[in-house]
Amino acid sequence: MTNRFLSLVMMLALSAPVAHGQAVVQGRVLSDGGPVPGAHIQVEGTPLGVAADASGHYRLAGLAPGRHVLVVSAVGFATQRQPVHLRAADATETVDVVLRRAVLAGEEVVVTGTMRERYVKESPVKVSVVRAERLQRGRARANLMDLIGSVGGLTTQLNCGVCGTNAIRINGVEGPNTAVLIDGMPIMGALASVYGLNGISPSIIDQVEVIKGPQSTLYGTQALGGVVNIITKDPAHTPTFSVDTYGRSTHEGSVNLAASPQVGRFKGFVSASGLRMEHYFDDNGDGFADVPKRSRIGLFGKGTLASSDGIPMLNVAAKLYGEDRTGGTVDFTDALRGSGAVYGESIYTHRAELLTEIRPPGFDQRLRIRSALTVHDQDSYYGMEHYDAQQRIVFGQATWDQPLTGALRLLTGTTLRYEMYDDNTPATPTADRRFIPGIFAQSELMVGDVTLLGGLRLDHHTAHGVVTAPRLSATYSPSDRTTVRASSGTGFRVVNVFTEDHAALTGSRQVVFAEDLRPEQSRSVTVGAEHILPFGANPLTVSIDGFYTRFSNKIIPDYDRDPNLIVYENLDGFSVTRGLSIDVDQNFTAWPIRYDASFTLMNVFTAEGGARRAVAYAPDYTGTAGLTYQWRAVGLDVAYGARLVGPKRMPDGYVEEFGRARRSPTYTAHDLKLTKEFSSVNGPRGVGVEAYLSVENLFNYTQGSPLVDAANPFSDRFDTIYTWGPIVGRTIALGARLNLR
Repeated sequence: MTNRFLSLVMMLALSAPVAHGQAVVQGRVLSDGGPVPGAHIQVEGTPLGVAADASGHYRLAGLAPGRHVLVVSAVGFATQRQPVHLRAADATETVDVVLRRAVLAGEEVVVTGTMRERYVKESPVKVSVVRAERLQRGRARANLMDLIGSVGGLTTQLNCGVCGTNAIRINGVEGPNTAVLIDGMPIMGALASVYGLNGISPSIIDQVEVIKGPQSTLYGTQALGGVVNIITKDPAHTPTFSVDTYGRSTHEGSVNLAASPQVGRFKGFVSASGLRMEHYFDDNGDGFADVPKRSRIGLFGKGTLASSDGIPMLNVAAKLYGEDRTGGTVDFTDALRGSGAVYGESIYTHRAELLTEIRPPGFDQRLRIRSALTVHDQDSYYGMEHYDAQQRIVFGQATWDQPLTGALRLLTGTTLRYEMYDDNTPATPTADRRFIPGIFAQSELMVGDVTLLGGLRLDHHTAHGVVTAPRLSATYSPSDRTTVRASSGTGFRVVNVFTEDHAALTGSRQVVFAEDLRPEQSRSVTVGAEHILPFGANPLTVSIDGFYTRFSNKIIPDYDRDPNLIVYENLDGFSVTRGLSIDVDQNFTAWPIRYDASFTLMNVFTAEGGARRAVAYAPDYTGTAGLTYQWRAVGLDVAYGARLVGPKRMPDGYVEEFGRARRSPTYTAHDLKLTKEFSSVNGPRGVGVEAYLSVENLFNYTQGSPLVDAANPFSDRFDTIYTWGPIVGRTIALGARLNLR
């Protein structure tokens, strides 16, 4: 690992007046005689809420005398409303709450759709929630991109068969149109979207929230196709100490260490992860490594400071990440970077992030001030092509959440975003600096069984003036079992060509700009319905969603005009992504079995000059399936996951000259994971020990070589992007984890 590693030093101080004479409610959240760690306790009608600790205990302070209602929820349990009466200003009431196992779905708490905590079934915007345990189903965890394919409607597109860069596609829409957030903060800039996603360790993820369709009203540019919000772990719900390590049959090894220190009113979570894979293998016989060698280190820390009344006042998170990645022929090493004799690609990446959230006392948590800082440097060689890039992002946001009446609520906010991007390519002759101020407002009205949500955002871009992003959503819930949603909105995005298509550097083609590129814009409509069939105590949830997004000024690289060129220009016509998805999820309470499945049918095309054409690399359909079974008698969990990817149109330039297929075949990939529990953290010593065995790509299906003209890597015809399926065959991983409470 290179010595050029960034460091951050934080000195934080915050003092607040201590409230006196206010009542306290405390107690435990239980189910089946045991605690419910992480249960959420909210005072109805207020933003005041806390989470139960590992033993189910909670404490709510700062309440006025009188009658209150506690709303208690947890994943896998039905929400419980518990009234409590506080008779005096200094009263302390003990209220234990017993939760029952959920018969209905949608009990998860999400924040992405409306920028405030809501239950999934109550959110006017459709939000898909994927918990950490489901992300890891069937696979040994390595990074977010290894696991994201288990989410319905999401696929990962490998953009380089030598260096292994990839992107997230939502319903077939290109990766740069997906806004990736960390704890709701849009700090994954253009440069980070290429390699930074591989550096997000699942060990720091609590859940992933996904919204399909434009979300620029709340999250600004880069949210044309949708939002993936990575919610990191709450320090209050993490083990005191944990170790997780695994080794793969590809000679890849990983270790993650985590601890949760607590000092007074401060609760923290720190994690250190490392990965190393320096083994060369070429099973497809094209003369290049099937996966790049890589070494990476990630450090993550998160802390929460509460007031003397237990109310969170300050959240701080920091992340440091460094990676060296090397791909190419067997003789290539980093010492040959830029060599004209031996082809290889070498990428050095360094990244630092700092996120803060302040909830000033005295505002009933209605005011939230958030900030983020990102520093990203990359020094790379793609063959003889040198790419040296830097990106800096400073982001600030303040929001005010104000209930106006019992049925009407208003959220207002302002943002300031500064971006600096610079590289040594012809695409960026001078540093690209953008200062983007914005304001937004969102109102929510509940009328009987109907909830209406309307919002508008105004951003000012120096080159494009004021950009508006409105949206309107409606939810109708005639019963606890049925929810119908409709939503419309717009999106806007200013592009960065390097991230639009990694082939601009990784092949030997010349990049040509046929015109000054205009920003992309989108308009979208989604309609969906969700219904829960009880089946006694074994609820089956069925969701059907239709989506339509129309892009104007679409920027799609043209690979077919000239085999030696990549031509960038705005589409004279328009581009459309439309389709239908269906999801099913069933949890058996009588048996320890749960399964889910999804299928998404898509039609992604461009229309120009009266002709329609499928967009390259967008699959016609995708699907996922998963099954988990707990063999309690022996302490064994069995998890199975499968992915289905339909045919894609491939670039035409490789069909005649190189005999490549114009369309890729349909394929499936299957994973199996066995986890054996030797002791539980709920035991008398609070020690949990597990061992797991996973078999990934169970049936050893691969696409073959993703390279074009691999025998002549320095020629004009060499390319690395004929990628549509798995490159690595069956892989076996063996790991273990230790948790101490």
